[in-house]
Amino acid sequence: MWPFSKPKNFLAVDIGTHGIKLVELQKRGKRAHLFTYAYTDKELSQDQADGHFLNAEAVIDLLKKMVQKSKAVSRQAVASLPASAVFSSIVNIPLISKKEEKDAFIKREAEKLVTIPLTETVLDWKIVAWNNGKEKNEMALLTAAPKKLIASYSEIFKLAGLNLLSLDTEANALISALIGKDPAPTLLIDMGATQTDFFLVEKGIPLFFHSIQMGGRGFTDIIKNTLGVSSEEAEQIKRDLPNHGLGGKTLSGFPAIFEPVLSSLVETIKYSFEIYSKQKENSTARPEKIILTGGSALIPFLDTRLAELLNLKVYIGDPWARIIYDQSLKPTLDQIGPRFSIPIGLALKKIEE
Repeated sequence: MWPFSKPKNFLAVDIGTHGIKLVELQKRGKRAHLFTYAYTDKELSQDQADGHFLNAEAVIDLLKKMVQKSKAVSRQAVASLPASAVFSSIVNIPLISKKEEKDAFIKREAEKLVTIPLTETVLDWKIVAWNNGKEKNEMALLTAAPKKLIASYSEIFKLAGLNLLSLDTEANALISALIGKDPAPTLLIDMGATQTDFFLVEKGIPLFFHSIQMGGRGFTDIIKNTLGVSSEEAEQIKRDLPNHGLGGKTLSGFPAIFEPVLSSLVETIKYSFEIYSKQKENSTARPEKIILTGGSALIPFLDTRLAELLNLKVYIGDPWARIIYDQSLKPTLDQIGPRFSIPIGLALKKIEE
């Protein structure tokens, strides 16, 4: 008489150059519950030009083992494409009522912007719910990804025993996990091992993307050179900073030895602000806040130091905020949370569809 919906599980996978993160969420009613998760740190060589993995067999083998060891139930998976391999842009288009004419116009615009032939890409676009204040115009979010890259991911998941339901952008996944329905202009900073990605988001729409070849490894190298330890030891020291400090000393502020890495970060943030103010045609326009994610987001006092330098609110993103989980896991999940923002966002998107 009162039927209950059967729980549904959603498996999301984030494959990067330094490992794989996997999370399975279960939908019970309207809420997302953590079912299982897994991650591994392993170098996975990826072509910087088009994003495909140079040793797909290693990726397949690792993904298989992670699914088995995590005891994931679902074999229906979603994944993200690397931000550097996906073209994304906001395009200003005239109001056109006929879909065929609008498709043709956007295709012509895409041919001007996308650096590879459109015949080699999967092109997607959608009208976004805001404009530049210009009459008789609307804005479209244009996204293009190489067909070969999509085929490569499909083959990897197939050979790993998974059915790849969809591929999404890292920007959309991060927005789902860390911003949700908040319309405020926000700069999302995803700090990977060797690359840091910057996404300017407003009203849930990624306005632009920029990246620099600098990431958590920059902090690791400084520790290695300062303390005279191996790369492996330096990486472990970096991860232990929140609990054990540096060189046996408890940290009371952002470590001064990391300032060179910080300066590159701040420079790119200011560059992002300049682009935003130009788009808004307002020299004083700035995002309202910054959200940090990625493994190095947990460097002690990084958020407070950035807030001090930029005079802006800076937060460490919490992708678990809308997930129900066993509270005994909280200390562990808090430590790994920033590394799981992308797969959590992917799974949440499927749950909320």
